[in-house]
Amino acid sequence: MKAVAIINLRVSEEMKRKLTNLARTIGASQTELVKTAVAEKLTVHEAERSELSASIPDWVPEGKYVALVRGAVAAAGDSVADVSCAAAAKFPDDPIRVLRKGKRIKPIHYAFMAEAPMKCWKYEMVETESFPVIPATVVGRKEVQTLCSPDTASSLTLASQHLIDNAELQPDATESVATAAGLVKMSTYKAVISLPIGRYQAIVASSQIPSILPFQVLLGRNVLDKLDLMTLGKSKVVCLKDP
Repeated sequence: MKAVAIINLRVSEEMKRKLTNLARTIGASQTELVKTAVAEKLTVHEAERSELSASIPDWVPEGKYVALVRGAVAAAGDSVADVSCAAAAKFPDDPIRVLRKGKRIKPIHYAFMAEAPMKCWKYEMVETESFPVIPATVVGRKEVQTLCSPDTASSLTLASQHLIDNAELQPDATESVATAAGLVKMSTYKAVISLPIGRYQAIVASSQIPSILPFQVLLGRNVLDKLDLMTLGKSKVVCLKDP
């Protein structure tokens, strides 16, 4: 039997009134609301406090990219995307640090389209640059594990053509998509996006996502509108919850 502790909490009358109204609205008890809020705060805090190792072992060949998890090399390869996806497949809940042996990775700026528990991940570090990434599996005729990053400015979810081909996604249509460079024709595909909090049917558009970035999918609002997203820039933590 799990041990249960009791915590006495004093709140103002105004907060108690708001808590009572909220509990009545969503059909939960006040105790359940407080427990959920505390659990979510602890989840964010634990992700924020995760350590990111930054030491490359001597055996790593010159010029190779390495993904470090828990102080050890989780993957080594020829691109940021490859080692990030390999490390996330082995350790989906641990923070990842990517470095290159020898010449440092040049910073890259990116812009593409200007009760389940909450899950949180520390931003991935690539040298000194940070990226909010989430483990994902793109499902077509085949399943491909990858990393995704949220893009609230995009109505469609975007994926690299390489990933689309590997997952053998089925074509859907060709769409005219408004971008900062004007209208662009994009091929779209039917897919299932599997995240640690659930699976989502989505139309995915093909995009040029370079392998120097750790992710190969940008989650657009056709997926993000089905869940709750929280990005804590100062803490460098990204969280998802299926409401």
